[in-house]
Amino acid sequence: MHINITEDMQEILDEFIQEAEEILENLDQELIELENDPTNKELLNQIFRGMHTLKGGAGFLGLESIINLAHIIESIFDKLRNDEMQLDSNKMDTILEGIDIIKNAIETLKSDNEIPDNEEISDILKKLQAVLDGKEPANAPQEEAKTQEDAQNSDGEHTNPTGEIEEEIEIVFKDDVDPDIQKLILQHPNKTMAEILDELILLPPEERDMDLIMKLDELIAQNKDVEDLIIEKRVKEVKKVEEKPIEQKETCETPAPPPPATKEQAKPAKKPKKEETETIRIDIERVSTLMNLVGELVLDRNRIVKLTSKFRANSEDIEAIEELNEAIAGMSRSVSDLQEVVMKLRMQPVKRIFSKFPRIVRDLAKKVGKKINLELEGEDTEIDRSILNQLEDPLIHLVRNSIDHGIEPPEERIAKGKPEAGTITLSALQEGDRIIVSIEDDGRGIDPEKVKQKAIEKGLIRPDQAEQMSDKEAYELIFMPGFSTVDKVSDLSGRGVGMDVVANVIHSLRGAIEVESELGVGTKITMKLPLTVAIIRTLMVGVNNRIFAIPLFSVVEIIKYRPEDIKDVGIYKSLMLRDEVYLFFHLNELFDIESENENRFVIIINIGEKNIAIAVDNLYGEEEIVIKPLGEMLKDVEGIAGATITGDGKVVLILDIKSLINDKRNDLIGVI
Repeated sequence: MHINITEDMQEILDEFIQEAEEILENLDQELIELENDPTNKELLNQIFRGMHTLKGGAGFLGLESIINLAHIIESIFDKLRNDEMQLDSNKMDTILEGIDIIKNAIETLKSDNEIPDNEEISDILKKLQAVLDGKEPANAPQEEAKTQEDAQNSDGEHTNPTGEIEEEIEIVFKDDVDPDIQKLILQHPNKTMAEILDELILLPPEERDMDLIMKLDELIAQNKDVEDLIIEKRVKEVKKVEEKPIEQKETCETPAPPPPATKEQAKPAKKPKKEETETIRIDIERVSTLMNLVGELVLDRNRIVKLTSKFRANSEDIEAIEELNEAIAGMSRSVSDLQEVVMKLRMQPVKRIFSKFPRIVRDLAKKVGKKINLELEGEDTEIDRSILNQLEDPLIHLVRNSIDHGIEPPEERIAKGKPEAGTITLSALQEGDRIIVSIEDDGRGIDPEKVKQKAIEKGLIRPDQAEQMSDKEAYELIFMPGFSTVDKVSDLSGRGVGMDVVANVIHSLRGAIEVESELGVGTKITMKLPLTVAIIRTLMVGVNNRIFAIPLFSVVEIIKYRPEDIKDVGIYKSLMLRDEVYLFFHLNELFDIESENENRFVIIINIGEKNIAIAVDNLYGEEEIVIKPLGEMLKDVEGIAGATITGDGKVVLILDIKSLINDKRNDLIGVI
């Protein structure tokens, strides 16, 4: 069904889509938490409020399919929070299926301005209605949902019919109450504001009064309910009531709980409005543009600093030089502060992707017949949005591997003396200017000997290389293309793809990935990533009269070059330093260029689990730089992460040492 959206309504639609995505983004995690703790009233209310907000927004725009789905799911959670229904795995499966269809509908609305209205939606509505009715899914008509809602609102345990009570109730309103609202309340004297709003939203589009809906929604947003608008509410025919005092008492007490519950229900409509006064949504393109401008400002600052150095050397006006230095110092502080603030605009909590994993783990564990608990740590840790977006797929690969290969089936775990349910821990923390993201499981662990044997069988390494490898070096083999230790391919993994993709993505982000494992105890995979990819500190080095930049976070140590410390080990060169042996390269050798100058310095650089030594001709100190992409034609050049412009206007290439030595990896495997 195509949605005709006017220009005026487009902004409202965009707001609705953003709000719906935020609600649905957190919903998977909340639902899995609820499945593990079905009696958590706070969580039940939170999910209920989210669905109510979603339904209200969809109702305003007339999105019938989303209204119907959200309404019936909301009704299920209303029953759950009122202890009229018990949650189980099968009910949760149906609820999650409904949530998935709402997600698909929002995606279709976002991309095509259309809402699917097909057999799939009809089927899930019948399934959800069956859950609401407490029976197996059947072809229940929509009227049954209405009947169920009416029974729920009137509370089937009590016998007072609503129709009789309507005729007996007299309401005196406050002076400033809108006449239309008065009329609504008189028509529904025993219903709360939110319940009345629901009925208005569910009317057919041609009967829906949007002005009235807006008035009612505004009152709810102000945390008002029926009792706040009336002076007195009394029963005219008291004698009829007195014939059944017990029932009347119940009738009077029964409506009392809904107002507090409904106020909670109304809070989601109020909370976003409250947040709008404190926060503002900004298009990511604008933030990126601002970041680029700040980057240019950083380059201009660097250039001014360089020019000042020349001026200082050639000028005798000491007073002018001091004033200039003070002005530049002030500007540098302001630029640094501005840079930090803009970078924070790009930062997002890792919860944005972590929240998807409870659902993923639940579904996959159920599929393979395993019991797995997922623990999330450090969800509030913030990381650059561009890195976060690229991190999702590697994390999914790693979690799937932990479920499929790592965690044992329940019977195997019990036989080993482990708890029946395995545990996967997904964590994030900030360490200096790096973000550490790790996935740990308490499963089988990795057998290094089996890894070596498989690598030999696939021709990835030679037997003599395998003998020299440590366990940590063996674990790195799992990131080689085409490597897999499983004998049988499963639906989840085992095709020899995935882990090399993980490594490539992490390295493309200038990060490192490490594996720790103990056979029979478990495995931990750690990814170390930069906080941001836009502006970094580098070490400027020279070789053959060319200048290159090396990211400073990978530099471990700088020493003077001494030819006597360089030894030949077979076909390799190594640096002997404090009883340690480092694989050694001349930087010009890695680029296959001749060098007429003498090497003067050696830089120890960390690459994954190993440190290697790189010889260079000159050092030019540290510099904060802005990374510029090389463009489509040069983006795949090995060994180059990008380029930058230095303070003196020169274009400098930024080195990616890891990919620089990739061409030699087959020869060097077992050594690095």
